[in-house]
Amino acid sequence: NLQARAKIESHDELGQMAVAFNSMLDRITALVSTEEERDLMQKRLMQFLVLVSEVGKGDLTKRGEVTADMFGNLADGFNLMIARFGQLLKQVREAADRVNKSAGTLRESAGQMSGTARAQAEESVRTLGAVEQLAAGMRQVASTAGASSESAKQVLSATERGNVAVQETVRDMQSIRSAVQRMSKQVKGLGDRSLEISQIVSTIRDIANQTNLLALNAAIEAAGAGEAGARFAVVADQVRKLAESSTQATREIADLVKVIQSETQDAVVAMEHETQAVEAGSASALRTGDVFAEISDIAKRSSELAQNIAGAASDQTASTEKVGRAIKEFTGGAVATQKQTDSTRLTIEDMAKLAEGLNSSVAQFKLV
Repeated sequence: NLQARAKIESHDELGQMAVAFNSMLDRITALVSTEEERDLMQKRLMQFLVLVSEVGKGDLTKRGEVTADMFGNLADGFNLMIARFGQLLKQVREAADRVNKSAGTLRESAGQMSGTARAQAEESVRTLGAVEQLAAGMRQVASTAGASSESAKQVLSATERGNVAVQETVRDMQSIRSAVQRMSKQVKGLGDRSLEISQIVSTIRDIANQTNLLALNAAIEAAGAGEAGARFAVVADQVRKLAESSTQATREIADLVKVIQSETQDAVVAMEHETQAVEAGSASALRTGDVFAEISDIAKRSSELAQNIAGAASDQTASTEKVGRAIKEFTGGAVATQKQTDSTRLTIEDMAKLAEGLNSSVAQFKLV
């Protein structure tokens, strides 16, 4: 049947081959002249149609018989086309296999990258929380250090005022000590004067005793003189009485001087005790001043240390906040990387599906 033609069911390589085959049949039909040629051509045509049918079913191992007539040229061209088509399909299958394997590897890598990016994002969020807590703690430290510095300044001011008061107390105690020492010297001088008075009184008492003795002797002599010594006896008696009065007065003065000396000695002892107490108080005040000076130095160093801590805490807070901003940016990048990786993984999966579909299509053909 020279009117038989190949069905054109697609526009791929097989469809193009069917178009070329039909065009060739048209030219061959136009060249047939005798019935014998027509029968031979009919036979060869049927063989070729069977070949085309088997190839059309996907068996690319089939080949046409190459003869010396025009069908031989047709079979040779057809065989060449089928061979090239088979090589193309092999290349397509190999490429699809490579794509499928690469897609699997890429899919696994993309999954790992996505997991890593997700883990990095989660870890970054946790780290960011820790950094924010650290920054809050550093701000609290800076605030506390600032308050400590202010308290230290107040303590320093109070200790300086206390030190000034102690210095004034020391000066007052020194003034009191000087006054007590002067008074002690004056009291000692009074005691010395009382001793001198006692010596004078002793001398007067001796003189009075001698006078009394002389008066007695004079009275005795006057009594022996008779009437002529009567007046002298009166004078001697008055002298004796004066001597007795002087003796009594000296006794009273001596007793008074003894009382003055005793009280003066007591006053001297009391002054010495007061002087010692004043000196002890002055020494205690000096030690208190030294303690205030040490407290002042400690408060000053504490204030400077608190200021340094506050400054360092502020710098650390700024650095921590900077780290926090960097972690936020890193977290955003990790999330974006995760999304991009997930999108890439989906694209790879689509590519793998296309490769599998291509393999399925190629598998329909039987290749050499």
